Amino acid sequence: MSGNVELFTTRMRKATRKIHSVSDAMVNAKFAISLRDEKVWGGGLFVFYHIFAYLEDATERLDRDDLKKLFVHQILYRKSAFEEDLTHYLGDDWRSLPKSMALENYLEHLQDLEKDNPKLLMAYIYHLYLGLLSGGQILAKKRQVFGEKNQQINTYTDKVTHFSEADIGQLKKDFRDVMNDIAEKMTEKEREEMIEESNQVFVMNNLIVNSVGGQNKVLCNLIYKASAVVLVIAGIVWTYKMHK
Repeated sequence: MSGNVELFTTRMRKATRKIHSVSDAMVNAKFAISLRDEKVWGGGLFVFYHIFAYLEDATERLDRDDLKKLFVHQILYRKSAFEEDLTHYLGDDWRSLPKSMALENYLEHLQDLEKDNPKLLMAYIYHLYLGLLSGGQILAKKRQVFGEKNQQINTYTDKVTHFSEADIGQLKKDFRDVMNDIAEKMTEKEREEMIEESNQVFVMNNLIVNSVGGQNKVLCNLIYKASAVVLVIAGIVWTYKMHK
């Protein structure tokens, strides 16, 4: 590709910048304050597991070169890692947990794409797996810093965000390079459709993130603890003034 031509991945990033920023803010607001609660973390893994698993299964079912090429390294396949984490956080019966309407709608949309326009599944593979290699790594590190000291979070290594000894930076570069190579062979109409669907990826992600329960409970607990500390400090100050 000529150096004067904008890379397709750059074009996608610019086109999705606004909704991507909203998505990042929502994830941070929803999960950053809930990093202490393993059930909430498990709930987040639960909704995204079904999306990642669907994409990996669809790639195998469809046997399309373009979809398979995006999995630039075997380590990108995350289905079994999700399953191991879900068993740890939600127990052996996690598969029987109900799906939210937002998740059901997301899966139905992917099913429609698989049937009617399967190449657009690449938009989901690209943004979700790149997100796991980027934001997923940041969240994993935050959990190690902010997790409760008495929780297993400090002894258990999350499998879904752990990529062994892989060079994450190189993995992301290879991933983008393949996406750009695939885009070169698309028509302009196909590229426009891919960009439009890329925005839909973040809309759908926001809806399932918003469906994860438990954050309010965690927030209330944190506020309760903070309030207790304030009351103790106020009591100390009042006692000091009374006996000064």
